Amino acid sequence: MASPKDLNNPGLYAEALVRAALNRDPEPLAAWLADEEELAANPFRKWYLYLAERLIDMAPQASTGFQSRPMRQAPVPKIGRNDVCPCGSGKKFKVCHLGQEGAAAWKIGAPTPAIRSMAVAQLIHRLPLETLREVPLTAVSDLAKTEMAAAFHDAGDLASALPLLKEVLDGRREESMLLFDFWIARYAEWLVEAERMGDAEQFLMDEFDHPRKVTKWQVAQKLAAFYLDQGDPDNAETWVKTAMEGEAQNPFNHYLEGLLHHTVDQWDQAIASYERAQELSGQFREQEKAYMIALVGEALERARNHQPMSEEDGAKGEDGESRSQTEGGQEGSGKDGTIVDGQRGD
Repeated sequence: MASPKDLNNPGLYAEALVRAALNRDPEPLAAWLADEEELAANPFRKWYLYLAERLIDMAPQASTGFQSRPMRQAPVPKIGRNDVCPCGSGKKFKVCHLGQEGAAAWKIGAPTPAIRSMAVAQLIHRLPLETLREVPLTAVSDLAKTEMAAAFHDAGDLASALPLLKEVLDGRREESMLLFDFWIARYAEWLVEAERMGDAEQFLMDEFDHPRKVTKWQVAQKLAAFYLDQGDPDNAETWVKTAMEGEAQNPFNHYLEGLLHHTVDQWDQAIASYERAQELSGQFREQEKAYMIALVGEALERARNHQPMSEEDGAKGEDGESRSQTEGGQEGSGKDGTIVDGQRGD
């Protein structure tokens, strides 16, 4: 049985925008909205096509720097008096929304900035690199630039990724949907991947001395991770302590402390720090909690067995430390360093 897509679901709304951006033919998008293989026999075909066309108008486009084109004015489809109301109430249209045909926006309102950000992030990672290289950067938001940088990095193109992300971090950092803590960590890691360790160290030091949209303790956390990954426990200890002074209840800081003890074979201290990291992970949402527990689990087991860290163990922690520190208690984050609020606008 068909289950029409509910665009009150932020994830589905974002997916609809991505589909609309990738294929500007309204027919397949309308069929997807209606959950029908063939839309021809659907009594609300015109309605779904109308919704599909509105989504196509609102979809971010690579050719315009992931901006939307001006929305076309299109008449709202007519619905029979005795048809089931498209609002989903199950009532006949004549006793439900008859006379309100011109208020079709109640069915598909303009996406919130959070949903649009989610759609842009997903779209960028589904486009070929050739398309991304042709995007007019003068029209691109900082959020889109970070996702483009991530796409280039994932494809092994650090030469394109690094300057794009640097441009964002050197800018005014006014994009409210970005977790700059996350992208600071990524930039330092990418510099290390490019064998520019000195540049990575200097970048983090500069961030610590002049933090913008992050706190000093967050940068200290990145410096601790950097020195641990470089095999420098003496410098790492200084920055682990600094991070702890700023946020003693952050589980990732205790994980870093565990790695520090682990590196110098202080087994009991390492075990205690890892266990504390697991305990504090309970403050996170389920996704971050599961991630943190998995991150710490293997290291804890090795410490209990007095085994050195494996090559897979490390202080970067992927993005767990950043996603757990969304500013102001935001509800969550996007694919990478994008804050989303899980709400849909009208």
